[in-house]
Amino acid sequence: MTTLNKHIKKHHDTYVYNRRVPKAVAHLHIGKTHITFSLNTSCIKTARLKRDRYNGQLAIQMQSALSPDRETFKQHLQVAEKYAEGIKDKDSALFYDDYFPRNPIAFAAYREVAHGEKNHPYTFTIKEGLGSLLARKTSLSNDTKQKLNASLARFLTFVGVNDIGLQDIDKKTVVAYIEHLGDEYAHGTIAAHLSRLKSIWVHAFQLGEIYIKQSPFEDHDLSPYKNGPSQRKQLFTTEQLRMVLSDSPSEVRALVKLGLYTGARISELCSAEVEIIEGIKCLVIHKGKTKSAARYIPLAKQVEDLPLPLNIDHKAAGRAFSRFKVSQITDDSTRSFHSLRSHFITAGQRAGGLSEFDVAYVAGHKTGTTMSFGHYARHDVKRLKTTVDSIATQIEKEWFSNVVQ
Repeated sequence: MTTLNKHIKKHHDTYVYNRRVPKAVAHLHIGKTHITFSLNTSCIKTARLKRDRYNGQLAIQMQSALSPDRETFKQHLQVAEKYAEGIKDKDSALFYDDYFPRNPIAFAAYREVAHGEKNHPYTFTIKEGLGSLLARKTSLSNDTKQKLNASLARFLTFVGVNDIGLQDIDKKTVVAYIEHLGDEYAHGTIAAHLSRLKSIWVHAFQLGEIYIKQSPFEDHDLSPYKNGPSQRKQLFTTEQLRMVLSDSPSEVRALVKLGLYTGARISELCSAEVEIIEGIKCLVIHKGKTKSAARYIPLAKQVEDLPLPLNIDHKAAGRAFSRFKVSQITDDSTRSFHSLRSHFITAGQRAGGLSEFDVAYVAGHKTGTTMSFGHYARHDVKRLKTTVDSIATQIEKEWFSNVVQ
């Protein structure tokens, strides 16, 4: 299934919407694992429109949904704290059934008050932590409050949940998140996002809501995202690169291959269009990270037959790739999707006989130091096609020479 038709299946002659129930709205679909209903159309374009409309409604539900279990737990916790002395008094004539119903959520609240046990799935969440932080620290500026909210929203979007218990956030997830940010942002921006998330953790610890002082958002090596030759993105090993191309999730496999054979950034690839220029199929990038990002890239034969344009969300794609890379390839933060760009440019350097000016243009780097060359000069698409083909041949030679294509 392509990303374009995600959550759409065909049943006989009619398209059907089908997706796993998101955790944030599981309480609205009790007893169900999937949301399935007929889209009442045999036209794939109409099915996509209906799918997108429902996804929008579901997104609103997910954004506003609170965990019903967490809310129920807090209600039971209030009761437990009110009668804490009676609960803890062994000589009290009162019993568990005098205070609580018999269910796991109420029992967790009872155990927390009676025995201090906080190892349960209804713990203090990161959204609660931010809400408490903003309520208590009234001296924070509006700008700081907005940045805290934005950093949390960005992290939750990456994780793919509406909210998450603080103790459920592990270091490996944060490592993948840093790599995801690293494809777009510099060291300072990444450090700022982590610092804001850490402040929520520290606040929760100071309140006694969590007992682990050290946050998963601290003590990360961010040196690969600083300027300088020693911090640049590293190439994948030959074996890693082959696994990246062969084993990456189906929803990003075309994106990965396109990244390797064009050298373009992930955000550029996801929004690029396709045009035939002077008889040559080209990827057209209208805007990107820098002024030099706007360009056209002739496609090598290795990617000519990919279903283009991709038209996928680059953040979702970045998350999918980061999770795959960390879990199956390497957790080395110097190797990420951006490393594919390094492979392309390295192959351009090693191919020999290529114009650095042309390679820089294809990669979206600044190519002219004067107004004449930098602003008015236009590249010869046929010469660029030769450049891209030479780089593709060098990529095959460097990393796939003994692989049967």
